[in-house]
Amino acid sequence: MNDIDIGQLQVTFEQRGRRQAVLDGLNLRIGEGETFGLIGPSGCGKSTLLRVLAGVQREWHGRIRVFDHELVSGKRFRGDLRREVQMVFQDPFASLHPRHTVGRALGEPLRVNGVAHVETRIFEALDEVGLPRTMAARYPHQMSGGQRQRVAIARALLLRPRLLLLDEPTSALDMSVQAEILNLLATLKTAHRITVLLVSHDPNVIAHLCDRAALMHAGRVERLLARDALVAWSHAAPLL
Repeated sequence: MNDIDIGQLQVTFEQRGRRQAVLDGLNLRIGEGETFGLIGPSGCGKSTLLRVLAGVQREWHGRIRVFDHELVSGKRFRGDLRREVQMVFQDPFASLHPRHTVGRALGEPLRVNGVAHVETRIFEALDEVGLPRTMAARYPHQMSGGQRQRVAIARALLLRPRLLLLDEPTSALDMSVQAEILNLLATLKTAHRITVLLVSHDPNVIAHLCDRAALMHAGRVERLLARDALVAWSHAAPLL
């Protein structure tokens, strides 16, 4: 069974007075509980695809089914879909409000969705990503990049999503911190039994986390790599 089924997806943007296809007839299926990677050069449409699946990029053409939901172009996510799909962005500092404490950043989605025992859930979320509970009183500028990314991951998992979208989640971090975040993601993925779609320019990151991957070029899937082929490819491939 597939959690994501995409057919002939097209997204166009206007650049210098001309319409240009960023995604151009893309077809892709991702299985239930799979960790799937997207690889390709800058501008090939990887991040745009994640933004479509997150409901951030609402204008598109084609067919998309996520779990039991048929997405509709131009429409906001509603109901269960808003909780079931969560995204972690590349820059953890930009994704957190600079004037909100960690406790507020984590508490607001819980309160909006009517979740009980908010403070307890905040502390549990911090425990899960390896941060001390005292971190709830801090602001983003008072934390390291790795700590901010852990907060972003904790926030994405608060509502127990079924699909986690990761857009270059380690590229803004130091190498030593990258390894910590990758290991954390692998642990949380297993614990929560969620489907993960990961964008990265680093072949080793994709090979470390993913069951399969798609090589993208010019807005389309050029090649699918199964696990063995993915590992072999990562040893020879340069950074993209």
